[in-house]
Amino acid sequence: MKHFFLYLFLVLGSFACTVHRKAASVQGPPMDTLWTSAVLGPHHTGFALYDLGTGKPVYEYQADKYFTPASNTKLFTFFAGLKTLGDSVEALRYIVRNDSLIFWGTGDPTLLNLNYGGSRAIDFLKSRSETLVYWPGRFEQDAWGSGWAWDDYNDYYQAELSALPLYGNVVRFSGKQAGSLSYMPRFFELIPDLPGNRFSVRRDFMTNDFHATAVPVAGGYEQDVPYRTSPALTVKLLQEATGKSVGTVQTFSSPAYQSLRSVPSDSLYKHMLQPSDNFMAEQILLLVASRLEQPLKSSTAIDYVLKNHLADLPDKASWVDGSGLSRFNLFTPRDIIVLLTKILQTAPRERVFPLLAVGGKTGTIRNYFKTPDGEPYVFAKSGSLNGVYNLSGYLTTKSGKTFAFSFMNNNFVRPTSEIRRETERILTAVHAQY
Repeated sequence: MKHFFLYLFLVLGSFACTVHRKAASVQGPPMDTLWTSAVLGPHHTGFALYDLGTGKPVYEYQADKYFTPASNTKLFTFFAGLKTLGDSVEALRYIVRNDSLIFWGTGDPTLLNLNYGGSRAIDFLKSRSETLVYWPGRFEQDAWGSGWAWDDYNDYYQAELSALPLYGNVVRFSGKQAGSLSYMPRFFELIPDLPGNRFSVRRDFMTNDFHATAVPVAGGYEQDVPYRTSPALTVKLLQEATGKSVGTVQTFSSPAYQSLRSVPSDSLYKHMLQPSDNFMAEQILLLVASRLEQPLKSSTAIDYVLKNHLADLPDKASWVDGSGLSRFNLFTPRDIIVLLTKILQTAPRERVFPLLAVGGKTGTIRNYFKTPDGEPYVFAKSGSLNGVYNLSGYLTTKSGKTFAFSFMNNNFVRPTSEIRRETERILTAVHAQY
Protein backbone atom coordinates (compact mmCIF):
# COMPACT_ATOMS: atom_id res chain seq x y z
CA MET A 1 0.00 0.00 0.00
CA LYS A 2 2.83 2.38 0.86
CA HIS A 3 4.39 1.81 -2.57
CA PHE A 4 1.05 2.41 -4.28
CA PHE A 5 0.61 5.73 -2.52
CA LEU A 6 4.09 6.71 -3.66
CA TYR A 7 3.19 5.73 -7.23
CA LEU A 8 -0.13 7.55 -7.12
CA PHE A 9 1.60 10.55 -5.65
CA LEU A 10 4.02 10.64 -8.58
CA VAL A 11 1.23 10.13 -11.13
CA LEU A 12 -0.82 12.87 -9.58
CA GLY A 13 2.33 14.90 -9.78
CA SER A 14 0.77 16.23 -12.95
CA PHE A 15 -1.06 18.72 -10.77
CA ALA A 16 1.61 21.37 -10.37
CA CYS A 17 5.04 22.66 -11.22
CA THR A 18 5.66 24.21 -7.83
CA VAL A 19 5.62 23.14 -4.22
CA HIS A 20 2.12 22.85 -2.69
CA ARG A 21 1.29 22.92 0.97
CA LYS A 22 -0.65 19.99 2.32
CA ALA A 23 -4.37 20.68 2.45
CA ALA A 24 -6.17 19.81 5.68
CA SER A 25 -8.34 17.30 3.82
CA VAL A 26 -5.47 15.28 2.36
CA GLN A 27 -5.35 11.56 3.16
CA GLY A 28 -2.19 9.69 2.33
CA PRO A 29 1.33 10.94 1.66
CA PRO A 30 2.40 14.53 2.36
CA MET A 31 1.80 17.02 -0.43
CA ASP A 32 4.93 19.11 0.25
CA THR A 33 6.62 17.86 -2.92
CA LEU A 34 7.61 19.27 -6.28
CA TRP A 35 5.23 18.01 -8.98
CA THR A 36 6.34 18.08 -12.53
CA SER A 37 3.54 18.07 -15.13
CA ALA A 38 2.96 21.22 -17.16
CA VAL A 39 -0.57 20.09 -18.07
CA LEU A 40 -2.37 20.49 -14.74
CA GLY A 41 0.10 22.69 -12.94
CA PRO A 42 -0.97 26.22 -13.89
CA HIS A 43 -4.67 25.88 -13.01
CA HIS A 44 -6.85 24.82 -10.07
CA THR A 45 -7.24 21.07 -9.54
CA GLY A 46 -9.14 19.02 -6.98
CA PHE A 47 -9.12 15.26 -6.64
CA ALA A 48 -10.85 12.76 -4.38
CA LEU A 49 -10.70 8.96 -4.49
CA TYR A 50 -12.87 6.81 -2.23
CA ASP A 51 -12.92 3.04 -1.74
CA LEU A 52 -16.55 1.92 -1.82
CA GLY A 53 -15.57 -1.46 -0.41
CA THR A 54 -13.97 -0.18 2.77
CA GLY A 55 -15.96 3.03 3.01
CA LYS A 56 -12.77 5.03 3.43
CA PRO A 57 -11.01 7.76 1.45
CA VAL A 58 -7.94 6.63 -0.48
CA TYR A 59 -6.54 9.95 -1.61
CA GLU A 60 -7.57 13.60 -1.59
CA TYR A 61 -6.03 16.74 -2.98
CA GLN A 62 -7.84 20.07 -2.44
CA ALA A 63 -11.00 18.01 -2.05
CA ASP A 64 -12.43 20.64 0.30
CA LYS A 65 -12.03 23.46 -2.23
CA TYR A 66 -14.92 24.75 -4.35
CA PHE A 67 -14.97 24.26 -8.11
CA THR A 68 -17.32 25.18 -10.91
CA PRO A 69 -18.84 21.75 -11.68
CA ALA A 70 -20.33 22.37 -15.15
CA SER A 71 -22.28 19.23 -16.11
CA ASN A 72 -21.15 17.34 -13.03
CA THR A 73 -24.21 19.15 -11.65
CA LYS A 74 -26.30 16.59 -13.54
CA LEU A 75 -25.24 13.99 -10.97
CA PHE A 76 -27.14 16.00 -8.36
CA THR A 77 -30.15 16.21 -10.68
CA PHE A 78 -29.92 12.44 -11.27
CA PHE A 79 -29.98 11.87 -7.52
CA ALA A 80 -32.99 14.20 -7.16
CA GLY A 81 -34.87 12.14 -9.73
CA LEU A 82 -33.92 8.83 -8.11
CA LYS A 83 -35.25 10.04 -4.78
CA THR A 84 -38.58 11.40 -6.01
CA LEU A 85 -39.81 10.43 -9.46
CA GLY A 86 -40.39 6.69 -9.21
CA ASP A 87 -40.20 4.29 -12.14
CA SER A 88 -41.93 6.42 -14.78
CA VAL A 89 -42.42 10.03 -15.78
CA GLU A 90 -45.71 11.86 -15.33
CA ALA A 91 -46.50 13.30 -18.78
CA LEU A 92 -49.43 15.49 -17.77
CA ARG A 93 -52.28 15.82 -15.29
CA TYR A 94 -55.94 16.25 -16.12
CA ILE A 95 -59.51 16.24 -14.89
CA VAL A 96 -62.83 15.93 -16.73
CA ARG A 97 -65.44 18.56 -15.95
CA ASN A 98 -68.71 18.21 -17.79
CA ASP A 99 -67.74 18.00 -21.47
CA SER A 100 -64.24 19.44 -21.03
CA LEU A 101 -60.89 17.81 -20.35
CA ILE A 102 -58.69 20.29 -18.51
CA PHE A 103 -55.00 19.36 -18.62
CA TRP A 104 -51.67 20.83 -17.56
CA GLY A 105 -47.97 20.04 -17.78
CA THR A 106 -45.64 18.55 -15.21
CA GLY A 107 -42.37 19.46 -16.94
CA ASP A 108 -42.02 16.21 -18.95
CA PRO A 109 -39.40 17.03 -21.62
CA THR A 110 -40.12 14.09 -23.95
CA LEU A 111 -43.34 15.19 -25.68
CA LEU A 112 -42.59 15.36 -29.43
CA ASN A 113 -38.92 15.78 -28.49
CA LEU A 114 -36.96 15.23 -31.70
CA ASN A 115 -34.16 13.52 -29.76
CA TYR A 116 -36.56 11.28 -27.91
CA GLY A 117 -39.74 10.78 -29.90
CA GLY A 118 -42.28 10.76 -27.09
CA SER A 119 -45.86 11.17 -28.31
CA ARG A 120 -48.05 9.42 -25.73
CA ALA A 121 -49.61 12.64 -24.45
CA ILE A 122 -50.46 13.74 -28.00
CA ASP A 123 -52.01 10.35 -28.74
CA PHE A 124 -53.99 10.62 -25.51
CA LEU A 125 -55.32 14.09 -26.36
CA LYS A 126 -56.20 12.97 -29.88
CA SER A 127 -58.24 10.08 -28.52
CA ARG A 128 -60.42 12.11 -26.17
CA SER A 129 -63.95 13.11 -27.08
CA GLU A 130 -64.11 16.01 -24.63
CA THR A 131 -63.26 19.61 -25.46
CA LEU A 132 -59.56 20.13 -24.75
CA VAL A 133 -58.68 22.96 -22.36
CA TYR A 134 -55.07 23.79 -21.46
CA TRP A 135 -54.14 25.30 -18.11
CA PRO A 136 -50.61 26.79 -17.99
CA GLY A 137 -50.38 25.58 -14.39
CA ARG A 138 -48.25 26.88 -11.57
CA PHE A 139 -45.13 27.47 -13.64
CA GLU A 140 -42.97 29.86 -11.61
CA GLN A 141 -39.60 29.22 -13.24
CA ASP A 142 -37.81 31.72 -15.45
CA ALA A 143 -37.33 30.51 -19.01
CA TRP A 144 -33.57 30.43 -18.37
CA GLY A 145 -31.71 29.29 -15.29
CA SER A 146 -29.92 31.59 -12.87
CA GLY A 147 -26.56 32.72 -14.20
CA TRP A 148 -26.98 31.44 -17.76
CA ALA A 149 -25.24 33.31 -20.57
CA TRP A 150 -27.75 35.47 -22.45
CA ASP A 151 -25.84 35.32 -25.74
CA ASP A 152 -26.19 31.52 -25.91
CA TYR A 153 -29.91 31.90 -26.56
CA ASN A 154 -29.53 30.65 -30.16
CA ASP A 155 -27.65 27.49 -29.19
CA TYR A 156 -29.32 24.08 -28.89
CA TYR A 157 -27.98 23.48 -25.38
CA GLN A 158 -29.84 26.46 -23.89
CA ALA A 159 -33.48 25.80 -24.78
CA GLU A 160 -36.04 27.61 -22.64
CA LEU A 161 -37.80 25.83 -19.79
CA SER A 162 -41.57 25.40 -19.65
CA ALA A 163 -44.39 23.47 -18.00
CA LEU A 164 -45.41 21.54 -21.12
CA PRO A 165 -42.45 21.54 -23.52
CA LEU A 166 -43.05 20.50 -27.13
CA TYR A 167 -40.31 19.42 -29.56
CA GLY A 168 -37.76 19.98 -26.80
CA ASN A 169 -38.56 23.70 -27.16
CA VAL A 170 -36.38 23.88 -30.27
CA VAL A 171 -36.88 24.07 -34.03
CA ARG A 172 -34.77 21.53 -35.91
CA PHE A 173 -33.48 22.66 -39.30
CA SER A 174 -31.94 19.94 -41.46
CA GLY A 175 -30.70 19.29 -44.94
CA LYS A 176 -30.42 15.57 -45.57
CA GLN A 177 -29.63 16.35 -49.19
CA ALA A 178 -27.82 19.43 -50.48
CA GLY A 179 -30.26 22.18 -51.40
CA SER A 180 -33.22 20.54 -49.64
CA LEU A 181 -34.15 22.14 -46.32
CA SER A 182 -36.76 20.88 -43.87
CA TYR A 183 -37.63 21.91 -40.35
CA MET A 184 -39.85 20.84 -37.48
CA PRO A 185 -42.19 22.10 -36.19
CA ARG A 186 -43.41 23.68 -39.41
CA PHE A 187 -45.34 26.32 -37.48
CA PHE A 188 -42.50 28.85 -37.75
CA GLU A 189 -41.35 30.80 -40.80
CA LEU A 190 -37.78 31.15 -42.04
CA ILE A 191 -36.53 34.42 -43.53
CA PRO A 192 -33.49 34.02 -45.85
CA ASP A 193 -31.88 37.43 -45.36
CA LEU A 194 -28.60 36.90 -43.48
CA PRO A 195 -25.17 37.51 -45.07
CA GLY A 196 -22.68 34.66 -45.29
CA ASN A 197 -21.58 31.84 -47.55
CA ARG A 198 -22.50 28.92 -45.29
CA PHE A 199 -26.09 28.08 -44.38
CA SER A 200 -27.07 28.69 -40.76
CA VAL A 201 -30.08 29.93 -38.81
CA ARG A 202 -30.33 32.65 -36.19
CA ARG A 203 -33.40 33.67 -34.24
CA ASP A 204 -34.09 37.21 -33.14
CA PHE A 205 -33.35 37.54 -29.45
CA MET A 206 -36.78 38.71 -28.34
CA THR A 207 -39.06 37.16 -30.97
CA ASN A 208 -39.66 33.93 -32.88
CA ASP A 209 -38.43 35.40 -36.15
CA PHE A 210 -35.93 32.94 -37.62
CA HIS A 211 -33.41 34.20 -40.16
CA ALA A 212 -31.13 32.17 -42.45
CA THR A 213 -28.19 32.89 -44.68
CA ALA A 214 -29.35 33.31 -48.26
CA VAL A 215 -27.40 30.33 -49.64
CA PRO A 216 -28.38 26.71 -50.37
CA VAL A 217 -28.23 24.29 -47.43
CA ALA A 218 -25.40 21.74 -47.45
CA GLY A 219 -26.10 18.02 -47.28
CA GLY A 220 -25.93 16.59 -43.77
CA TYR A 221 -26.70 19.95 -42.16
CA GLU A 222 -28.62 19.96 -38.86
CA GLN A 223 -29.17 22.75 -36.37
CA ASP A 224 -31.49 23.00 -33.38
CA VAL A 225 -32.48 26.57 -32.51
CA PRO A 226 -34.51 27.27 -29.36
CA TYR A 227 -37.82 29.08 -29.77
CA ARG A 228 -39.33 31.53 -27.30
CA THR A 229 -41.95 29.76 -25.24
CA SER A 230 -45.33 31.02 -24.05
CA PRO A 231 -48.67 29.46 -23.08
CA ALA A 232 -50.24 30.91 -26.23
CA LEU A 233 -47.60 29.30 -28.43
CA THR A 234 -48.00 25.99 -26.58
CA VAL A 235 -51.70 26.03 -27.44
CA LYS A 236 -51.00 26.72 -31.12
CA LEU A 237 -48.46 23.91 -31.33
CA LEU A 238 -50.84 21.53 -29.55
CA GLN A 239 -53.58 22.37 -32.02
CA GLU A 240 -51.23 21.70 -34.91
CA ALA A 241 -50.05 18.39 -33.42
CA THR A 242 -53.48 17.05 -32.39
CA GLY A 243 -55.58 18.49 -35.21
CA LYS A 244 -58.02 19.66 -32.54
CA SER A 245 -59.14 22.95 -31.11
CA VAL A 246 -57.55 23.66 -27.72
CA GLY A 247 -58.98 26.24 -25.34
CA THR A 248 -57.32 27.80 -22.32
CA VAL A 249 -58.19 28.56 -18.74
CA GLN A 250 -56.09 30.98 -16.70
CA THR A 251 -57.44 30.32 -13.22
CA PHE A 252 -58.02 26.78 -12.07
CA SER A 253 -57.70 24.67 -8.95
CA SER A 254 -58.41 21.06 -8.20
CA PRO A 255 -56.94 18.94 -5.38
CA ALA A 256 -57.92 15.79 -7.27
CA TYR A 257 -56.65 14.88 -10.74
CA GLN A 258 -55.67 11.98 -12.92
CA SER A 259 -52.18 11.36 -14.30
CA LEU A 260 -50.93 10.16 -17.64
CA ARG A 261 -47.57 8.38 -17.43
CA SER A 262 -45.19 8.58 -20.35
CA VAL A 263 -41.72 6.99 -20.31
CA PRO A 264 -39.49 5.08 -17.87
CA SER A 265 -37.56 7.48 -15.65
CA ASP A 266 -34.30 5.68 -16.40
CA SER A 267 -34.63 6.49 -20.09
CA LEU A 268 -34.76 10.16 -19.11
CA TYR A 269 -31.69 9.85 -16.88
CA LYS A 270 -29.73 8.04 -19.58
CA HIS A 271 -30.53 10.73 -22.12
CA MET A 272 -29.45 13.39 -19.65
CA LEU A 273 -26.24 11.71 -18.48
CA GLN A 274 -24.70 10.17 -21.59
CA PRO A 275 -24.99 12.95 -24.22
CA SER A 276 -25.22 15.49 -21.36
CA ASP A 277 -28.57 16.95 -22.40
CA ASN A 278 -29.07 20.25 -20.54
CA PHE A 279 -32.76 20.54 -21.36
CA MET A 280 -33.51 17.09 -19.94
CA ALA A 281 -31.67 17.99 -16.74
CA GLU A 282 -33.54 21.24 -16.19
CA GLN A 283 -36.92 19.70 -16.85
CA ILE A 284 -36.18 16.81 -14.45
CA LEU A 285 -35.99 19.36 -11.63
CA LEU A 286 -39.39 20.71 -12.69
CA LEU A 287 -40.74 17.14 -12.65
CA VAL A 288 -39.41 16.78 -9.11
CA ALA A 289 -41.18 19.98 -8.02
CA SER A 290 -44.39 18.73 -9.62
CA ARG A 291 -44.05 15.40 -7.84
CA LEU A 292 -43.75 17.31 -4.56
CA GLU A 293 -47.08 19.01 -5.39
CA GLN A 294 -45.30 22.34 -5.57
CA PRO A 295 -45.19 25.04 -8.26
CA LEU A 296 -42.82 24.18 -11.10
CA LYS A 297 -39.63 25.88 -10.02
CA SER A 298 -36.06 24.53 -10.02
CA SER A 299 -35.14 26.05 -6.69
CA THR A 300 -38.05 24.26 -5.01
CA ALA A 301 -36.68 20.89 -6.06
CA ILE A 302 -33.10 21.83 -5.18
CA ASP A 303 -34.00 23.12 -1.72
CA TYR A 304 -36.02 19.97 -0.99
CA VAL A 305 -33.22 17.60 -1.97
CA LEU A 306 -30.55 19.56 -0.10
CA LYS A 307 -32.64 19.67 3.06
CA ASN A 308 -34.02 16.12 3.04
CA HIS A 309 -31.35 14.04 1.31
CA LEU A 310 -28.06 15.98 1.26
CA ALA A 311 -28.05 17.77 4.61
CA ASP A 312 -24.89 15.88 5.60
CA LEU A 313 -22.66 17.09 2.77
CA PRO A 314 -19.25 17.97 4.22
CA ASP A 315 -19.27 21.38 2.51
CA LYS A 316 -22.23 23.66 1.88
CA ALA A 317 -23.17 23.34 -1.79
CA SER A 318 -24.12 26.18 -4.10
CA TRP A 319 -26.57 24.39 -6.41
CA VAL A 320 -28.67 26.66 -8.64
CA ASP A 321 -29.71 24.76 -11.78
CA GLY A 322 -30.17 21.24 -13.11
CA SER A 323 -27.68 21.18 -15.97
CA GLY A 324 -24.57 23.00 -14.80
CA LEU A 325 -24.83 25.80 -17.36
CA SER A 326 -24.59 28.32 -14.52
CA ARG A 327 -21.24 29.30 -13.06
CA PHE A 328 -23.09 30.05 -9.83
CA ASN A 329 -22.94 26.30 -9.09
CA LEU A 330 -20.07 25.42 -6.75
CA PHE A 331 -19.26 21.98 -5.30
CA THR A 332 -16.22 20.42 -3.67
CA PRO A 333 -14.80 17.06 -4.82
CA ARG A 334 -15.62 15.52 -1.45
CA ASP A 335 -19.24 16.69 -1.74
CA ILE A 336 -19.44 14.81 -5.02
CA ILE A 337 -17.94 11.70 -3.40
CA VAL A 338 -20.70 11.76 -0.78
CA LEU A 339 -23.25 12.21 -3.55
CA LEU A 340 -21.86 9.27 -5.54
CA THR A 341 -22.02 7.11 -2.42
CA LYS A 342 -25.64 8.08 -1.81
CA ILE A 343 -26.56 7.30 -5.42
CA LEU A 344 -25.40 3.70 -4.96
CA GLN A 345 -27.25 3.52 -1.66
CA THR A 346 -30.41 4.50 -3.55
CA ALA A 347 -30.07 2.29 -6.63
CA PRO A 348 -27.85 -0.75 -7.37
CA ARG A 349 -24.74 -0.39 -9.49
CA GLU A 350 -26.28 -2.70 -12.10
CA ARG A 351 -28.84 0.03 -12.70
CA VAL A 352 -26.65 3.10 -12.20
CA PHE A 353 -23.50 2.27 -14.17
CA PRO A 354 -25.19 1.78 -17.60
CA LEU A 355 -27.00 5.12 -17.23
CA LEU A 356 -23.72 7.03 -16.97
CA ALA A 357 -21.26 7.68 -19.76
CA VAL A 358 -19.15 4.52 -20.08
CA GLY A 359 -15.46 4.80 -20.90
CA GLY A 360 -14.67 3.55 -24.39
CA LYS A 361 -18.33 2.80 -25.03
CA THR A 362 -20.96 5.52 -24.68
CA GLY A 363 -21.59 9.18 -24.05
CA THR A 364 -19.04 11.93 -23.64
CA ILE A 365 -16.18 9.56 -22.73
CA ARG A 366 -16.75 6.98 -25.48
CA ASN A 367 -13.40 7.92 -27.06
CA TYR A 368 -11.48 7.67 -23.78
CA PHE A 369 -10.54 4.86 -21.38
CA LYS A 370 -10.54 2.23 -24.12
CA THR A 371 -9.14 -1.22 -23.28
CA PRO A 372 -7.82 -4.02 -25.50
CA ASP A 373 -10.49 -6.43 -24.27
CA GLY A 374 -13.26 -3.82 -24.46
CA GLU A 375 -14.08 -4.20 -20.77
CA PRO A 376 -15.06 -0.75 -19.39
CA TYR A 377 -13.73 0.47 -16.07
CA VAL A 378 -14.91 4.11 -15.87
CA PHE A 379 -18.60 5.03 -15.45
CA ALA A 380 -18.87 8.76 -15.01
CA LYS A 381 -20.22 12.19 -15.83
CA SER A 382 -18.03 14.77 -17.48
CA GLY A 383 -18.49 18.51 -17.18
CA SER A 384 -17.13 21.15 -19.54
CA LEU A 385 -17.33 24.92 -19.84
CA ASN A 386 -14.73 27.36 -21.11
CA GLY A 387 -11.76 26.74 -18.81
CA VAL A 388 -13.52 23.89 -16.98
CA TYR A 389 -13.16 20.12 -17.31
CA ASN A 390 -14.33 17.74 -14.61
CA LEU A 391 -14.98 14.02 -14.46
CA SER A 392 -16.73 12.32 -11.55
CA GLY A 393 -18.11 8.84 -11.16
CA TYR A 394 -17.03 5.27 -10.52
CA LEU A 395 -13.87 3.38 -11.40
CA THR A 396 -13.14 -0.33 -11.15
CA THR A 397 -9.59 -1.61 -10.78
CA LYS A 398 -7.80 -4.65 -12.12
CA SER A 399 -7.76 -6.17 -8.64
CA GLY A 400 -11.56 -5.91 -8.41
CA LYS A 401 -11.99 -2.84 -6.24
CA THR A 402 -14.59 -0.16 -6.94
CA PHE A 403 -13.80 3.49 -6.28
CA ALA A 404 -15.82 6.67 -6.39
CA PHE A 405 -13.79 9.58 -7.73
CA SER A 406 -14.11 13.27 -8.48
CA PHE A 407 -11.44 14.95 -10.62
CA MET A 408 -12.07 18.68 -11.07
CA ASN A 409 -10.11 21.18 -13.17
CA ASN A 410 -10.93 24.89 -13.33
CA ASN A 411 -9.41 28.04 -14.82
CA PHE A 412 -7.12 26.54 -17.44
CA VAL A 413 -6.29 28.21 -20.77
CA ARG A 414 -4.82 25.28 -22.67
CA PRO A 415 -7.05 23.12 -24.95
CA THR A 416 -9.61 21.04 -23.07
CA SER A 417 -8.48 17.94 -24.98
CA GLU A 418 -5.14 18.08 -23.14
CA ILE A 419 -6.90 18.12 -19.76
CA ARG A 420 -9.08 15.18 -20.83
CA ARG A 421 -6.03 13.14 -21.82
CA GLU A 422 -4.22 13.89 -18.58
CA THR A 423 -7.33 12.93 -16.63
CA GLU A 424 -7.45 9.71 -18.62
CA ARG A 425 -3.78 8.99 -17.94
CA ILE A 426 -4.08 9.41 -14.18
CA LEU A 427 -7.29 7.41 -13.77
CA THR A 428 -5.93 4.67 -16.02
CA ALA A 429 -2.92 4.41 -13.70
CA VAL A 430 -5.23 4.07 -10.70
CA HIS A 431 -7.16 1.33 -12.52
CA ALA A 432 -3.98 -0.58 -13.36
CA GLN A 433 -2.02 -0.17 -10.11
CA TYR A 434 -4.58 -0.51 -7.31
